[in-house]
Amino acid sequence: MTAASRSSVHRGTRPHIVSSGRSVPSDAASAPVDPREIRADPDARRPVLGHTWRVVRPYRFVDHRGEVEVELQATSEAGLFEAALAAFAELVSPGEQGDAVRHEIELAGDDRALLLADWLGELVFLAEVEQFVPERLAAIELAGDRLRATVAGRRDHPRELVKAVTLNGLEFERRGQVWHGRVVLDV
Repeated sequence: MTAASRSSVHRGTRPHIVSSGRSVPSDAASAPVDPREIRADPDARRPVLGHTWRVVRPYRFVDHRGEVEVELQATSEAGLFEAALAAFAELVSPGEQGDAVRHEIELAGDDRALLLADWLGELVFLAEVEQFVPERLAAIELAGDRLRATVAGRRDHPRELVKAVTLNGLEFERRGQVWHGRVVLDV
């Protein structure tokens, strides 16, 4: 990947404080996140000190040569899959056009980290072959070694940013009350 194409990779934003209609970077952006503040919806807001709001994304992008590393966090295992979908959607969405579509996805695997990689791999496949741009998780069921999900989105022309999901640095673990995941995407 050249320096020019590396700079075009879309990156997530740090949390911001929004008050009185203005958004300013939070001094607490690098502070640990309270598990109750994690939301799969990037636009989710939580009241803090009266009329002030804090926006917390359940994922962030980390620079990586020829790859994009995505760090995920959620309050549940299913929440990590939802956060991964939200991150992938942000990377491939060209805008809000196209017909509404739903896809049923069913995967099996006894290792949650590999299941997360397979999940993203299926989303890459649907984007490339079906021209599917995911928008949200309509339903998810994680039971035993199976994942069943309904993904809502639209048929459009997704950005061809993500080529594949790698197993490099793959993580899926619980730390205290928060689930953490990491996946590296080949771009």
